[in-house]
Amino acid sequence: MMIKRGESDGVKNRRSRSFKKELIYSFLAIGLTSIILLGIFQFFQLSSLIEGNQDSQTKVTEFLEDNIEGYMEQHGRIIETMSSSIAPLLENNQTGEIEEKLRDIKINYPGFVNLYVGDKNGKSLVFYPSVYTDGVTREHLDFSDRSYYKELLEKNEQVISHVFHGRGGTDTLLVAIVSPIFNSKGKMQGYILGAIDLHVLERYVSTRISGEASYAVLLDQDNNVIVHPDVDTRTQMVNLTNSKVVQKITKQVNQPMNNMTIKEEGSEKEFITYAKIRELGWTVWIANPSTLITKPLRSAANTILWFIPITALFVILASVFLTNRLERTIRNLLDTIKSYSTNYKTKQPVQLAERIQGPQEMTDLLSHFNDMMAEIEESRVELIALNTELEARVQERTSNLEQRNSELQAVNQLITPVSSKMDLTQFIQLCLKNIKQSVSFNVHIWFREIAVTIEDIHEDKSLQHYLKSNAQGVNHHMEPIVLDGIPNGYLIVDLLDGQTVEPKEQAFLQTFSRSLAIMLQNKVLFERYRNKHAELDAVLESMSEGVMLLNNDHEVDYVNEFFLNIIDGEGTDIPLGHLSDVFARIDTLFEISSEELITFFDGEVSELKLEYKTKSGNRDFYMLHKFSVVSDDIKIGEGLLIRDITKEEEIDTLKNNLISLTSHEFKTPITNIRGSVETLLRTDVEWEPDFQYELLEGVHEDIERIQHLVDDWMDISKIESGSMYIERNMVRADHVIEKSIELIPLALKDDATLKFHNQAEDYLFFYADKTRVQQVLVNLFTNALRYNDDPHKRIDIILEKKEDYLTISVSDNGIGISKEHLEKIFNRFYQVDVTATRRSGGTGLGLSICEGIMEAHEGKIEVDSKPGEGSTFTLYFPIRKGS
Repeated sequence: MMIKRGESDGVKNRRSRSFKKELIYSFLAIGLTSIILLGIFQFFQLSSLIEGNQDSQTKVTEFLEDNIEGYMEQHGRIIETMSSSIAPLLENNQTGEIEEKLRDIKINYPGFVNLYVGDKNGKSLVFYPSVYTDGVTREHLDFSDRSYYKELLEKNEQVISHVFHGRGGTDTLLVAIVSPIFNSKGKMQGYILGAIDLHVLERYVSTRISGEASYAVLLDQDNNVIVHPDVDTRTQMVNLTNSKVVQKITKQVNQPMNNMTIKEEGSEKEFITYAKIRELGWTVWIANPSTLITKPLRSAANTILWFIPITALFVILASVFLTNRLERTIRNLLDTIKSYSTNYKTKQPVQLAERIQGPQEMTDLLSHFNDMMAEIEESRVELIALNTELEARVQERTSNLEQRNSELQAVNQLITPVSSKMDLTQFIQLCLKNIKQSVSFNVHIWFREIAVTIEDIHEDKSLQHYLKSNAQGVNHHMEPIVLDGIPNGYLIVDLLDGQTVEPKEQAFLQTFSRSLAIMLQNKVLFERYRNKHAELDAVLESMSEGVMLLNNDHEVDYVNEFFLNIIDGEGTDIPLGHLSDVFARIDTLFEISSEELITFFDGEVSELKLEYKTKSGNRDFYMLHKFSVVSDDIKIGEGLLIRDITKEEEIDTLKNNLISLTSHEFKTPITNIRGSVETLLRTDVEWEPDFQYELLEGVHEDIERIQHLVDDWMDISKIESGSMYIERNMVRADHVIEKSIELIPLALKDDATLKFHNQAEDYLFFYADKTRVQQVLVNLFTNALRYNDDPHKRIDIILEKKEDYLTISVSDNGIGISKEHLEKIFNRFYQVDVTATRRSGGTGLGLSICEGIMEAHEGKIEVDSKPGEGSTFTLYFPIRKGS
């Protein structure tokens, strides 16, 4: 611990207490502490005694409660029993026998003041004793106004009344026990009443408590006094409902027994334990003055307060006497030690005393001190020698550490980030530049046919050729650069005349070459990893499927551009950092339920079909796959792959439509042919020749329809296989168009206007297959007439020459084609109207065949259309030079 100078001076200037005072204070502290602890112990003992007295009072209260309840229960049973035995006597009006039984109860139970039997109307029939102290005879008194009589009629069972004033000669306070008397039919014919003598009850209670200041209080259910030391219960009717004790007991409804400390006006504070007699509704408590309970505690406290100063005075006197003797001995020892210290500092001979005045222990202490001083002197000499030796070792060690530190700094310069954009030769050259300040030699690095110095880089140089042409020294020191256990190069040091490599320098060069090998190994591995990573990125980004990789925490580690373009198809630029982001984006973008997504991501299914409705109304379909990413049999993440299956869905739809439509197209003519043939084969009917001809003509048309379907299938098959044969000849364009118009079915040409506009300056000839060109034109004319709701159908055919092409345009005023269908009408099996109620037959191969024929002629077909305004199909035939 460091002590400031000012603090040290303060410690010196501050006068410490003497040893004598310290001992006096210590003795005083020990004495007072003992007294205080003893007082505390006695205090707790007295507190326990007080608590014991309070517990004892509680038990007495509980005991008194049981006795009062037993006392009243006993008298109640007597009255109850007597009501049963008197019932037949009362029914037979045997009053003499009834009075005899009342007399027996009075003799055996003096707690009753008197007893009487009354009729059911509340009038007395028999009293005992019949004459009271006033000498008045009580007969036929009316007690129907008494509350106990009214309660008896209401309950029809034994009741105990509250305290009331007696009458009819009994002018004392009473508590009555009343039981009904039933006749043989179970109806009340009268009652028996026993009046409890409260004075006797008071004596009964007082004999069961002890203590000169203790007293008991007993209240009835209306808080009227039954027993109280300050109330004459013979004449005084006192109600204590408003007293503090009763009010506090009333508030504690759920505590039938408890204690409290309370002070009534005009009296001292009392400790009260109370109990509620539930069967009677009465309350009993025992009170003791608080001063009487705490009197032992106060007496003990006064005794301790007087004892403390007397003990303190005695301890001080005794400690002064003892410390004076001890102080003299210690002073002698200190004087001896001071003389030793003075002589030791001045390097004078130390005179060792053998004995000092005082107890034997002090002489022993002096002897040990002498031995210690001798050991200290010997240790001081040894310590000086060791200190000299240690300083020499420290200097040597410091020199070695400085040398080692210099070498480490040189090696540390090699720690260059391998992730830089420099190539391998630039990286080696940077390492040489970093160690230039730490190496005094001219260093070359030859690595895999590349030689590098700080200034130059030489490529495609063998080691021998490089040393011969570029080394400056006569001799060379070489350290191998080993990668994967194989020398891949050398660290070369030019040694000029007179230069040698010391062992320490050689160790440094070896360390340097090994460190450089590690850095080059890391650089080579990093370059290899970076190239592989670039290749992998290129492959993933060029895939026609979307790929996303997630780690085990469901965080996105990689996602390619294709995946992002699908998931962020609406350009929201929402970051995809977690699987939950991907879940939310798919749930929002595609028409799929959250339950299906949860099932997929929980691993219950490995692929999920997604459907997306574009803004233009088209539908795109995707297949989402999930797979685990495993390395060394350990799962390190999982991947998502999304594939565009829109074309596949379209093909499936087209194939399904084709099957349906083709079945319908073949079924209709076959059904017609079968019906016509079956009709002609009937032998029970002789058909007219005209009807037979009509049927055969229909059969012929249906056969031609089937033949047309078969021809379409053959043509599309040839187009797909690239084997469609085109027999080209020089044909005249206007003749081909006119012939094609003639081939349109008459049923379609009715109410239609076809106009041919020849805008060519001269007759146009071109090399083509006349039949195939007519096939294309007839198909276009037929479509233009079929898909036309205008009452005045019109087709305009325009022939003209555009640059190196002969063009034929077919325009109509039909229903037109919407934009989303324009891109697909040349697809095989595609039909704009695929409903069961479509306006015409067909397989959807016509325009695809037309496109195939045009491509076979090295030409093309284009279309321009607007819904409700009509369509224009333009054929482009190349014109050969000289034609």
